[in-house]
Amino acid sequence: MYIRSYLVLLFCCFAHKSIAEFSPVKTDSIVHYMQVKNQLAQDRSLTYYLNVYFEAIPIDSFNSDKVKIDQNLLKYNLENTAAFEFFIESIGHNRLLQTNEAKSDLLKAIEIAAKNNDHYLLYTFLSHLAFIQTYEGNAIEAISSFAGAQKQAVILNDAYLQVIVDVNISDIYYRYGFYSQSLYYLDEARAAMALNKIRKPRLANVILYNKSENYFRMNKLDSLEKYNSELISSKDKGYKLYTYVKRTNYYLHLLNHDYESAINLILSLQKDTSYKFETLDKQNLADAYFNAGKQDSAKYIIGQILTEKELNNHPEIKYHLYEILGEISEKENNNKEAADNFNLALQQAKDNVSKLVQVGDISSQMKINEIESSYIQQDEIYKRERMWLTFSVIIALFTLAVILMFYRNIRQKRHYEKLLFAAKKEELANINSHDIRRHLTNILGIIDLVKQSENKAKEYSQVEESLFYSAEQLDEAIKDISRKLDD
Repeated sequence: MYIRSYLVLLFCCFAHKSIAEFSPVKTDSIVHYMQVKNQLAQDRSLTYYLNVYFEAIPIDSFNSDKVKIDQNLLKYNLENTAAFEFFIESIGHNRLLQTNEAKSDLLKAIEIAAKNNDHYLLYTFLSHLAFIQTYEGNAIEAISSFAGAQKQAVILNDAYLQVIVDVNISDIYYRYGFYSQSLYYLDEARAAMALNKIRKPRLANVILYNKSENYFRMNKLDSLEKYNSELISSKDKGYKLYTYVKRTNYYLHLLNHDYESAINLILSLQKDTSYKFETLDKQNLADAYFNAGKQDSAKYIIGQILTEKELNNHPEIKYHLYEILGEISEKENNNKEAADNFNLALQQAKDNVSKLVQVGDISSQMKINEIESSYIQQDEIYKRERMWLTFSVIIALFTLAVILMFYRNIRQKRHYEKLLFAAKKEELANINSHDIRRHLTNILGIIDLVKQSENKAKEYSQVEESLFYSAEQLDEAIKDISRKLDD
């Protein structure tokens, strides 16, 4: 079993190796982040800023700069001021390799964030705690901390944060040889990125590389070739992609048993300033030397590796290294040294088996937590759907009420129009039967009287005024009817 000396949250600015690559920022720029009104945005900005700043500055100026930051935090009286202070202290202790103190600081910060019900800070602090636990080889607590961080990501309904946690959990399973579980979480992360349209090329590269690592340990050459090709064709050339490609290149030589080519590549990469040469590469070099029959070189490299502090509390690595040393001693007919090395390997194997059992137990608990998280997500989806359904029903009822109101008004309007039309019709009929006919009858009577007279001129002169009066009245009656018809 081998160890990768990074986790994906290093990429996301939560661990010191990647943080050191950022250029330092000024202490007075923190004021800008403290003035952010939105709580979640403020938490994101401040945790990012504090982590970047205190991981990048020289350790000698850590305390003096911390005092300046603390003064600004107190000045703006933020709700989580004490939590941020403990977070800063944990970074300092972690940089000094004082892991117990760093964990204690983070636990205090977690307690404050929990009281304030701040889910993003809980996610950040739990993730940071998990990294420290992973580094010191405490996989059980690391997985538990990541599981806690995952719960907070679910509550925040942040798919990107859930992807980060999935990748980090997969890395822990990888360390202990649970390759299927590791690949499961990587596939979950990749599927979540696709589903939620998370376009983070660097994170996608990390997932591709981690899948390559798993397939390399599983001796699956075809799968390794596939993901090596995807890394080579990646358009994002940042964050260790060069290292990923070069490392998986020599992995292909190792799986093809071309150990000499692999050795030459690893040695050339050791001198390559663009390549992030790590303890992992030394382990692979030792394996390549051993399989190539270069026992002395393998023994020398393993001796170097075993002196590194990074291997403390990592029996899964030491077991493999002592086993190789035992086999080398056996080939050299040094039976006593071989026995000693095999005994050391057996001791590391026992410690590793104990951890594997615990990891298996926590894996079961993780599945339960995932089911619970899935239930929470489904419940949230159900609540949202119910809210939208209720809203849709209300809108539908309101629309129906408006339509019914308009329909009722239209019916009433038509009813009143009919009544008005009937009244007007009756009024017009009355005008027609009384005024018009009365005046017309008068005119016809006068004309008949004139026609029957023997002296028509004399008779006409006598009735002329009456005739014109009746004609005028008839004209007024007709005009009145016309006006009413227009109305």
